[in-house]
Amino acid sequence: MPLIDLTTFDFSQELPGDGAATRRTATVRNDDAHAVLHVGVRSPAPWVEIYPQEFALAPLSVQTLVAELRPERARDSSLAPIKAALHAQYLAVGAQDAASLPADVAIDLSIVPPVASCPNCGAALPEGTRECRRCGERIRLCSVCGAPNTWIAHTCRVNASHILRRERDWTTSPGGRPARDGGDPLPLGIQLARRWSSPSFPVTNAAEALEWSAPLLAFGMVIAAAIDSTAGRAFIQSFELATGAALWEHELSDSRGLYPDRGAMSIDPTDGMLYAATLGGTVTAIDAIRGALRWNSRVPGAVYGGVLATPGTVLVPADDSLYVLDRTDGAIRHVFQLGGRLDTAPAVENSAAFAACDDSHVYAFDLDHLTETWRTAADGPFNAAPIFHEGSVYAATMTGTVYAFDAATGAIRWRTLVTPKGVTASPALSPDGLLFVAGNDGFLHMIAADTGNLIRSRRVSAAPLRTAPVCSGSTVYAGSDDGSLYTLDTDYIVHRSYETTPGARIASAGLALYGDTLACTATNGILYVLRAA
Repeated sequence: MPLIDLTTFDFSQELPGDGAATRRTATVRNDDAHAVLHVGVRSPAPWVEIYPQEFALAPLSVQTLVAELRPERARDSSLAPIKAALHAQYLAVGAQDAASLPADVAIDLSIVPPVASCPNCGAALPEGTRECRRCGERIRLCSVCGAPNTWIAHTCRVNASHILRRERDWTTSPGGRPARDGGDPLPLGIQLARRWSSPSFPVTNAAEALEWSAPLLAFGMVIAAAIDSTAGRAFIQSFELATGAALWEHELSDSRGLYPDRGAMSIDPTDGMLYAATLGGTVTAIDAIRGALRWNSRVPGAVYGGVLATPGTVLVPADDSLYVLDRTDGAIRHVFQLGGRLDTAPAVENSAAFAACDDSHVYAFDLDHLTETWRTAADGPFNAAPIFHEGSVYAATMTGTVYAFDAATGAIRWRTLVTPKGVTASPALSPDGLLFVAGNDGFLHMIAADTGNLIRSRRVSAAPLRTAPVCSGSTVYAGSDDGSLYTLDTDYIVHRSYETTPGARIASAGLALYGDTLACTATNGILYVLRAA
């Protein structure tokens, strides 16, 4: 009879993490009547525990060996079939039996994990891999059951009750992002500490500083575009959010790059496709997970504002037009003509798009029927992207007036003058219904979104606030031309939360928020990734 009755512990049909620990058992026997059997077994992987690891069997006795699945211990290593080594040695009970002992035994125990395939293409994943070699999918293991998942996924593919990540993806900036209207529900700390930055330190020659676009935070990645004027190149770079490790870099064919002040990219959070448009009108689609180019297209005119991905199209503002491109190949489906230059990103809700234009009008378009729905005049031109929330479109003019338009009709629900010095940054809406408007007067102005009443204004800085603020619960972050980031706490007290370098200013490209992480850029050429403490 063999020493052990089971040499393959097969968990492949299990749904790990749904209840009690998953186990397999085997029986180890000592069939020798004159020797003690000493057994040792070790697991080479943290996600399977084998016990007892060492034991001695008296003559003609048995022992149950247990293999228990512990996939939550896998951490950042993928699960793959492994071999556990079992070694057994017979020890004589009496000296007279020493010469007739059976030989030592070495047996490989096969352990088959429940999920060991790529969630995208199904290829086998070697132990420890973080990226599928066949399709390039980046792998994130479930912290509960250890199953490999894509970076895009929020819940585990094996069990939807297992949460992979809770952060809301910051998919476009400034303006236009659904999470900008309502924000994240939990307040964050008022102090900001640097997690990492790129580059680590500013260059000594200011002319060599990179000009960054607004950063995006999604899937645990930081993505930003930059212009390197000294080298005559422009590129998009992706980093791992937790460590700052570079994931990929894509050089843009147009060395003019994205317009640093308001040019912005957009990510579709469902498939991870990234879209960007350069100042010269080159539109690029990139797989954000792999950094692979999907297509290039071109629109006539200069692109100063940000692009925006919708379920079937990409919206690109260029000169006095809003271009509707097909997401599959970049072909131009339609062109909406406006009465002036469109310098900002549009906002979208379902099939409705809204654009705030230099001709002092806000426009609404039906993307399903490719028609203009309405246009409404304001008291001045727009330099900031509009936002949408619960049937209203909010937009601020360069003359300092904030408007709420009825999204269906374009009727003005209310208008409020907040500063004669103008507003050049998109407002942000908190979960409790307050619009936070950053003014060129250095104040944060708070408006009741439903009525338009100016609740209060808080002096933040002596310098202008040209960066769109962001909200997380009752915490509001804003950047200033004095080079500092400020936090407005629950009691509306202003705190200087982070200082960059002397002479720099927080770039007007926009802030981005992902959980407790805030990203921004400065005119010293640094991309900052900060953690709220």
